[in-house]
Amino acid sequence: MQSEQVYWVFTVTVDQMDKFKPLIPKLVAATEKEPGALQFELNIADDQKTVDIFERYSDSKAARFHQTEGFAPLSTEFFAVAKLTRWVIYGTPSDEFKKANADFHPIYMTRSDGFVR
Repeated sequence: MQSEQVYWVFTVTVDQMDKFKPLIPKLVAATEKEPGALQFELNIADDQKTVDIFERYSDSKAARFHQTEGFAPLSTEFFAVAKLTRWVIYGTPSDEFKKANADFHPIYMTRSDGFVR
């Protein structure tokens, strides 16, 4: 049986890390409260300019809730200091999810084999 989970790596470039870092606890706290949010991790590269955000949601509905409700209040502040450079989406996102995010031009990856414990 295929999982309905949707997960991604969202890579951004940050020119002013001193303005980005105060956002991190806000992003984590908001996402942690969301229904269907399973994992949310921010990882900062040694160059202090590249940030990968790994997010996992129970399904497309939970992922869309994150985008429209959980993250939405912080999005203006986030994108004022972070520029999206790559968004790779895994799992089984719905057609509705794909349509809603088409303007971001994400890369969709389909699992060909493997396992998760």
